[in-house]
Amino acid sequence: MALIAQLQALKAQVPTDKQPREVLQAFTQRLQQTLLNAFYLTQEMLNLSEAEAKALNNYIYANELIIQCKQAAVRVSPQTWEAIEGRMLLVPYS
Repeated sequence: MALIAQLQALKAQVPTDKQPREVLQAFTQRLQQTLLNAFYLTQEMLNLSEAEAKALNNYIYANELIIQCKQAAVRVSPQTWEAIEGRMLLVPYS
């Protein structure tokens, strides 16, 4: 709930395009810091290599496809989908 309240407060402060660039940049930094804090991330964690960015993109794409399949499937039990979703977020052991 804290994130929602913070985002709503920021929403009320969104600058217009006519405001100086410094104002826009300051707002962008406040929004970014709010999100980083909410998800317990640091700026360094977001600096992904090209390979890491591609792997993350592939992971998100695969999960999106599975969610679309779940929404389209009518004969799969909730227990089966729960098992599938549980395995989706696990990191494979090498």
